[in-house]
Amino acid sequence: MSIPIVLDKSTFQGLNYEDIIELHKYYIVNITPLLVSEILGDLAKEEKEGKKTPKEQVTNLAKKMFPYNAYVNMDYKILIVKSLTGEFTTADNRPFLSAEKSINTPTKKGMTFVETPEELSIKRWKKGEFDTMDEIIADVWRTESKDEDVVKTFKTKFDHLRDIKIKDHKPSNEEKFLALKERLQERLYVELEPEETLNLVTDYFEINPDLKESIQARWKNESHPDLHSLANYAMYCYEVVCLYFIGINNSLCGERLTNLLDLEYLFYVPFARVFSTNDKFLKNLFFAVQPADTFFITLPELKNDFKKFKAVNKDGELFDEPPIKDSETYRIWDNVFDMELTRRLKPSAEELKRKEAEMEEILKIAETGKEGKFKGEADFMVKETFMSPNDPCPCKSGKALKDCHFPQAKNNIK
Repeated sequence: MSIPIVLDKSTFQGLNYEDIIELHKYYIVNITPLLVSEILGDLAKEEKEGKKTPKEQVTNLAKKMFPYNAYVNMDYKILIVKSLTGEFTTADNRPFLSAEKSINTPTKKGMTFVETPEELSIKRWKKGEFDTMDEIIADVWRTESKDEDVVKTFKTKFDHLRDIKIKDHKPSNEEKFLALKERLQERLYVELEPEETLNLVTDYFEINPDLKESIQARWKNESHPDLHSLANYAMYCYEVVCLYFIGINNSLCGERLTNLLDLEYLFYVPFARVFSTNDKFLKNLFFAVQPADTFFITLPELKNDFKKFKAVNKDGELFDEPPIKDSETYRIWDNVFDMELTRRLKPSAEELKRKEAEMEEILKIAETGKEGKFKGEADFMVKETFMSPNDPCPCKSGKALKDCHFPQAKNNIK
């Protein structure tokens, strides 16, 4: 068992290599395209005497991105379009990936996934290999992150919210944000007509005109009680940017140039059960947005948890759950899984044997099954991943694959 987590760059950088090994034991790491871009952006930094070169810095960060128990989420821009057109309904607090193919057989239906362009790039960066396109993208990224006109342009898109102000009293910032969120929702869903709000959403996210017409037609022709029913994820993302504007307009948020970029991390929070940032701005906005069924954990809490776990695991024992109850990670696990009930329902040896046989069947179907569309939930999902012998072993021992199960796997190859 594991729990999906989204980390922003501040937390990712704050965890050392040993911490990252522990992280992958208890969490499924949802790597956002934004984190990949921010890491590559470091390639365009100026070299400083006595410090590691930008290439060395990016290489070291890439080495902390493991290929197991981790996925690169689909870009939020694609998901917003899919949400508005009805192709995508709910995030379900788990990574959302782009399938290579759908498989439909008489016994099982499922999807197979291959490595994304981001994952293939990360593999190159781990080896210190960077091409011309990497350098161009890094330069563009750093240039855009320093463009002072970006925030000015952003603020021009919210004339319909300029009058939403805190009244003359002194509540806490958290209380202010909650009051502002309530006023925002009144404005978007009560005071404005649904068609008006939908136009604001499609304009902000720059949906092409032809598609905008079909989205409005969908609202008129389908029976949806409200806009959240029509496009829940798109409305969530729009509320995030609106709250940021209202925060600026009420002096609750700063106008730091990187804030608008960092805001995108919150677009990926619905695809996880846990979010972590060491950035005060993002933390405050997370609690204002209140993503459904998502927990927050700080960088110090993660590091403290992993320090405790390593202290009781000197012999490299493998645990089915966080080994220390007095930890934030365990408390999150308990909230999600109900650990006492989970222990009582622990599968027997026969059940495990049956599941192993089922897994072998799934792998065979994923390789040989015929492609075909299907409706409803998939019976299985298979992700194709290629690992380096230097990557940590998927068994979660913390050892490199070459020093753990790789020799055994080689011996089993006929």
